[in-house]
Amino acid sequence: MLYVYGLVLPDTDVPAEQAGLGEGDVHLVGLGEIAALTSEVPDAEVVGVPAEIRAYTAVLDGVAAARPVLPMRFGTAVLDEEAMAEAFPVDRRGALAEDLRRLDGLAQLTVRARYVQDAVLAELVAEDAEVAELRALLQDLPTDATYDTRIRLGELVVRGFARKRAHDAAHILDELTPFAVDVREHETGLVDDVVEIAALVRRTGLAKFDAALEGLAARSHGRITFRLVGPQAPYDFVGEE
Repeated sequence: MLYVYGLVLPDTDVPAEQAGLGEGDVHLVGLGEIAALTSEVPDAEVVGVPAEIRAYTAVLDGVAAARPVLPMRFGTAVLDEEAMAEAFPVDRRGALAEDLRRLDGLAQLTVRARYVQDAVLAELVAEDAEVAELRALLQDLPTDATYDTRIRLGELVVRGFARKRAHDAAHILDELTPFAVDVREHETGLVDDVVEIAALVRRTGLAKFDAALEGLAARSHGRITFRLVGPQAPYDFVGEE
């Protein structure tokens, strides 16, 4: 069985002895205008344990460091090279090759911004008299007597974080978008998440993007922390198909 990491142009060089999933080195299966980045895997299902996910991203990011790649959905596999050819019909290959040429010279950077909780809570206490009053009240009463108060305070804090998030996320996007070809925003679920974005950046502009992010981090020190992942393959900039 062949595991399929992604699609590349047929003249792409695979890094020597690139380790992937299963047995043997990662290699190309030619498909005319495109090629599939593959390795042999046992018939057993690839289930997505951390080691498998690391191997999948290592292959794609390793190849994407030099050449464009269209990542396939994690877990994609075909029976053999004949099935591979059927999976990517001839009449689709020209469009896929054009997508690859469009991505040439570009890389994805993922930025995650999170609040420093204590700092933002201090802002809410200073800005909202009810938050300050309820926090002070909770310090003087036993836990079993303050259930409703804690619920109310929690609601106010969540709303306060949401209000600040709307402003801060927009500011971060305004600061970074000029240095990217395209930007996609991810959904977040934690109260202290500010924003998570995927930015498609020209490799010649990576230093400028990094400098803009460093400037944001410096101005937000003690209030917002930033994490940068990449350069990566363009996971967020390929179609579902």
